[in-house]
Amino acid sequence: MTERVAIIDLGSNSARLIVMHIYHNGAYNLVYNQKESVRLSEGMAETGLLTRDSMWRAISTLKIFAHMCELVKVDKILAVATAAVRIAKNGSEFIDLVNQHTGIPLQVISGEAEAHLGFTGIINTIDVDSALLFDLGGGSTEITLVKDRQPVEVFSLPFGAVNLTEKFNCQDKVSELQLAAMRGHIVTRLERLPWLKRLGLPIVGVGGTARNIAKMDQKRKNYPFPKVHNYRFGPMAFDELWRTITKTNLTQRRKYPGLSSERADIIIAGTTIVKSLIDLSQATNIIISGCGVREGMFLDYYLSKQQQHEIIPDILMHSTHNMLLFYKGNEEHAYHVAKLAETMFDSWQPTLRLGSRDKKLLRVAALLHDIGITINYYDHARHSAYLAENARLFGLTHREQMLVAVVVGWHNGPSAKYVRNKLYSEFLDQNDWQTARKLALIVALAESLDSTQLGLVHDVIPSLSYSQAHLRLLTADPVTIERQAIDQHRKWFKKELGLELTIS
Repeated sequence: MTERVAIIDLGSNSARLIVMHIYHNGAYNLVYNQKESVRLSEGMAETGLLTRDSMWRAISTLKIFAHMCELVKVDKILAVATAAVRIAKNGSEFIDLVNQHTGIPLQVISGEAEAHLGFTGIINTIDVDSALLFDLGGGSTEITLVKDRQPVEVFSLPFGAVNLTEKFNCQDKVSELQLAAMRGHIVTRLERLPWLKRLGLPIVGVGGTARNIAKMDQKRKNYPFPKVHNYRFGPMAFDELWRTITKTNLTQRRKYPGLSSERADIIIAGTTIVKSLIDLSQATNIIISGCGVREGMFLDYYLSKQQQHEIIPDILMHSTHNMLLFYKGNEEHAYHVAKLAETMFDSWQPTLRLGSRDKKLLRVAALLHDIGITINYYDHARHSAYLAENARLFGLTHREQMLVAVVVGWHNGPSAKYVRNKLYSEFLDQNDWQTARKLALIVALAESLDSTQLGLVHDVIPSLSYSQAHLRLLTADPVTIERQAIDQHRKWFKKELGLELTIS
């Protein structure tokens, strides 16, 4: 049976609902996502109270979320409220109203708990060992210092994009004086954290402000791929963006490419917090995560159910396996092809001249090469490529994901249409295309050796001589079909590697 899990995150600025399905084979997938602006913390600055208007805006949104949960028949609702409700004097009254009018079991979480959920969402979806994480919301900013994939320092700052905007009245045009005062306020708080200074680490951001920063930078650079998760850029690019944004008025920002119009009034405060974090920590680069508290909540639930540790040891292999299960791939065949491919890669390394990272990409491509069969067996290599290009594969850069997609699409032989594809050609250079052809050749050979999907060739012993590459098949069967299949790739092998392929 499929388990349907709804995750609700009620922040100071927006409310979000996601619905995740956990399937009988252990695969999981996002099936629904809804975001609504509620501005829950609006008007709190003076009184410390949630206003009636903001509370009922939030409750109206949560009623819609509750109705959606009924429609899709969710089995479990995990719901949290963060900074606005946490610090409001009437926060408990609001929680009672939510329960009374929506039935949603909303829980207020501490800043440290929020930071930990954000850490869980990021560390299991972004490939970093050590970094400074920030989760910038409407009413607070959670920062976590990560060393060797473990949180070593956690702090919740009592300001975010909404309450800082109200405090310094920077909804519209901002003066140099206002900007300096706001920066001074932020830096004074940050300087109380000695562990934050001169870290020289990547800074990983999550939340609406972080996502909008990525979208604006992508628009400025005509970035060919709309994906925000794992988008990376340098401090100088951010500095240029921040300086441009701070010189605009509200009307101009509402039309600014990549910036959500509903966030235009709070983006100066949000980006100024990020600017202060980058400068003080001397960040080496900025990475944007599309996964945060919601994904952390889900993974916390899912991994504990699977009796697994909350930090996934290898996020790339975990997410690849999840995609293989989700698309109902033949697991035994996929892992056998991957094993044969890796054996050939290792033994033929002197002529392939590829690195350890390429071997990792080979494994991903080998595991996913047949997932397109779930769409249509005919031309399934092309379908597999599209699915690999758009799959939730964590631990790959955008360029690497494109390269994997090409390898998957070429596992029956190279095709010029991939080279002509604008998206792929924007990401891949001549060296990448050469790597893709070599990796695709290895996947094609490995798949040929398991054409019947019976594992008849249980292993191979590859070797090299001056003018030949030899493949000794370990099998108790004549493997006629497998031999015929591999024979079809001899010309490709000779063309790609300049060697004759012999088989015994």
